[in-house]
Amino acid sequence: MSSDLHPYDDVERRFCDADEDPSRRQRGLALVAGLLGLPAPRRVEGMRYDLRYYSGGTGVFDRHHVALPCDAAEVDAIVARLGLATPEDAVADAGWREEFEWFIGGDDEEELPPLRARVEAFVAGERADFQPAPDERARVWFFRGSNVNAWALVYEQDGRLCLIAQEHG
Repeated sequence: MSSDLHPYDDVERRFCDADEDPSRRQRGLALVAGLLGLPAPRRVEGMRYDLRYYSGGTGVFDRHHVALPCDAAEVDAIVARLGLATPEDAVADAGWREEFEWFIGGDDEEELPPLRARVEAFVAGERADFQPAPDERARVWFFRGSNVNAWALVYEQDGRLCLIAQEHG
């Protein structure tokens, strides 16, 4: 992460698709490209993003939301390039399962809702208004090692690849 995004000065640095300043727009596109593992920053018709970086007395708190029009093949290429894991892969990984179950919710309940329902509820609760709500057609992947303090996910819904990420510590 670039140090100019986290100088511990209690100032939120925000980049979004509505930035009017061309240099801020270009910086935002570069940040999106980095988050999605894209080879170069590029403006795509219909792309939306809101990237927030904060650091100060309470520590680091970053929130990222991206929605990018994408066909299934593009989504698959991004997922492969980033090495993402399905929720089923996460719960099958003995070293990750407990942390994953805890952060998506429901690990304290005696009878857990199905994994799919918990993942959809998690995504629905964390998405930005400009990102489509997930339904049974959504494909969802998590960045490996995601946990309660630092997590990221990508989902595909209605021809859009969406990224949601949060880090605090």
